[in-house]
Amino acid sequence: MNATHGSTPAVEYGTLTLGRRLGQGGQGTVHEVTNKRINESAGGGWEVAYKEYSPAVLAELDAATLSAQVDLPRALGATEGRWLCDSTAWPAAVVQRNGQVCGLLMRLVPDRFQFTLRGLTSTSPASRRLANLEYLLNTDAYVTGIGLSISDPDRVLLLADLAVTLRRLHRIGIAVGDLSPKNLLFTTDPAPQCFLIDCDAMRLHGATALPQAETPDWQVPDGEEKATPASDVYKLGLLAIRLFARDQTTTDPSALAAISPELGNLARTSLDPDPAHRPTPSVWAEQLTATSHAASTTPAAATVARNRPRPNNASSTSSAPGTAPTPAASPGRINWSSLKETASALAVGLLLIFVIVGVARNDSDSAGNASSQPTVSEETYTPPEPSYESSDGGASTGGNDGSEDDSYETPTPEEPDPLDEAFADVSPGDCLNVHDDGYGKWSEDEPDTVPCDWTTAYVSVTDVTDNSDACEDGADSSAWSHVNDDATTTALCLERRFQEGTCFLAKGSGGKPGGAGLMTVWDCDASKVPVEYDFIMQITAVGQGTEGNCGQDYTWEVHDGEDTICARGA
Repeated sequence: MNATHGSTPAVEYGTLTLGRRLGQGGQGTVHEVTNKRINESAGGGWEVAYKEYSPAVLAELDAATLSAQVDLPRALGATEGRWLCDSTAWPAAVVQRNGQVCGLLMRLVPDRFQFTLRGLTSTSPASRRLANLEYLLNTDAYVTGIGLSISDPDRVLLLADLAVTLRRLHRIGIAVGDLSPKNLLFTTDPAPQCFLIDCDAMRLHGATALPQAETPDWQVPDGEEKATPASDVYKLGLLAIRLFARDQTTTDPSALAAISPELGNLARTSLDPDPAHRPTPSVWAEQLTATSHAASTTPAAATVARNRPRPNNASSTSSAPGTAPTPAASPGRINWSSLKETASALAVGLLLIFVIVGVARNDSDSAGNASSQPTVSEETYTPPEPSYESSDGGASTGGNDGSEDDSYETPTPEEPDPLDEAFADVSPGDCLNVHDDGYGKWSEDEPDTVPCDWTTAYVSVTDVTDNSDACEDGADSSAWSHVNDDATTTALCLERRFQEGTCFLAKGSGGKPGGAGLMTVWDCDASKVPVEYDFIMQITAVGQGTEGNCGQDYTWEVHDGEDTICARGA
């Protein structure tokens, strides 16, 4: 297979000095690399692992897509590229042997995404392990017993961070695909955060370097396309359900709904067999960020452990209309400041430069750091801990190990996120052509102002705030919230505008129209309605003042009783 490397030069296998074998599995073998680093502009750079593909994998590898993955961080620009490499073990360089692709280089997992696993018996030795999310899908007694400490607020924040991560990955054209706990690492220090691994298996702009595989019990419905934004949301819903159920396989959202009914409903819609009806990661991010609950900030009391991580542990923001979060009664709300501070720190971080440089290593160092390593499953490589630093802790400036010092220009800063700007440009008094699409989602992905006398001016903006709870949430009003890249929130408080001739959806009550979805807009000639509704109602008059002036038509009071609309079945 010939290499296709785009603008990033491949690394020749012969220039690598390999250390210990860190794992072996169905995809190939992973080794420590002792003479290379993936460099930032400062800080000494990241340590490196080499993943050599097996002959069977090489036969199916799309080298062009793998090269495109390597090129992506620099193509994204400084801020977004740095974020991608801080949040994932993204491929850093293609490795070739005699002109043929044979593997890749990637960073080692940061130390904060690891923990010391305590044995459950007095004779079991402690060992350093990756903080795999799969550990959290067990009872609190088990989690505490192995040395982890995590509260329900931490779990909410982890999901919020993952939802924001997926939103950003999807925006730049990445679908995770095999989104499962074995490919997700976590930390709670200094703030809850996730880290994704096995990135060479992700899908970039519809292309995949490796055949798509799914973890057992984490598959999308039969017949659905794998590795799409909708499939990622399906698995995000599964993860949310199981993270609070402390269970590896359940699809029952009861435990999550006990934390927040809105989150429970969001999980149910995420598992909808029709991908088009699932919410977006932005909706998840907003609801999770707004959630308050009565859970303690300390881990729950220990219970009898009933299961351990599954055997494979051993071998990637618009809130739905009408769903403005309602905080549950609780002693206090979760403090989200640490999440925002972490995101802000990423935004002002050092510019990313991928540089593969030589690093001097003492022979005694690699020999003196022998420790048990994570094993490799058939489908996935789990990167090892980055605990093999040289004694000087940085790159050597003297000597030459024979490898090239390939450096690149610093990327120019990227433009602000257009979606963030679109929400920031909206002002009170504006009118938007957005409405509830009948399935609990907004009809548009971003706000688009239109003249208020247009027939498509479905809502008016009554306020713009950083807290969706400040918006009125009623049958004819709602909050459209967006989580920005710096983890702040822009919430548009919306009020429905009614015009004669337009149609909305209503539920049935005793064979007659009852509860109306006043934020919906529907085709008056449509032959079907969403399962939640029973009637299509066409507005015949607006502002008639009092019930009784509508004649034989049905009446709804709107705008806090200041106006009335008349409507009949379409």
